[in-house]
Amino acid sequence: MSAEESDGKSQVVERTCAILREVSRHGQRGARLIDVTQATGLSRPTAHRILNTLVGERFIRRTAERRYQLGSVVYEMGLNAPSPMSDLRKLREIVQALADECGDTVYLAMRRGDQAHYLLRCEGAYPVRTHVVSANQTLHLVSGHSGRALLGAMSEEEAEDIILRAMQTPSLFHETDATGLREEIDMVRRKGFGWARDVTFVGVAGLTVPVPNPNGASYLALTISSISQRLTPDRAKSLLPLLQATSKRIVAACQEE
Repeated sequence: MSAEESDGKSQVVERTCAILREVSRHGQRGARLIDVTQATGLSRPTAHRILNTLVGERFIRRTAERRYQLGSVVYEMGLNAPSPMSDLRKLREIVQALADECGDTVYLAMRRGDQAHYLLRCEGAYPVRTHVVSANQTLHLVSGHSGRALLGAMSEEEAEDIILRAMQTPSLFHETDATGLREEIDMVRRKGFGWARDVTFVGVAGLTVPVPNPNGASYLALTISSISQRLTPDRAKSLLPLLQATSKRIVAACQEE
């Protein structure tokens, strides 16, 4: 194989990966052809040709509305993929260090579809604890602070799809509603963090950030939780640099695995 042929095949792979990432970003609603071309910079014929090939191989499915979603093969491959959080020991040390410094409860959660799965809960020394959720517990993304950080890290289109589905089950919103949820999500988008009180339980507040993902949308969220009288907006502001620094340590630890 000549160098020119090798470069050409590598370019096809790069374009295919870019298309898969863009389709994935649009979630269950699916991406339009124009979404793919604008995001990838590919011409319409090139994007259409690659999409058709992916549809034929079941990596992509085309809906009746002519939108593109991830296909069944991607789901099957995902079932066999190792968890990106295969070793929690190092992450536990990082999260516990944050809990020790702030004195409150700290959660690390990972997105699973429309859910936030809580990987870790670490306790600080403050005697009044907010055991809103336990490690290995799963909540809907609209039901807690971590999920809201993850929603804020998504495209508006994908997040709104999840919210609209959740609105069919009002109890998922616990002590708040879709309006309050959208306000916190907007805060995450504008400022990079969210703070709210009385979300899962009255009298409990949370400060949350999506953990940056160098390869795409955030799939982890880091949250400090405490009683509202303690985790006031002013104190949350003072804790934010510590929370953000810890999220960067988590990114570095994940890249080492």
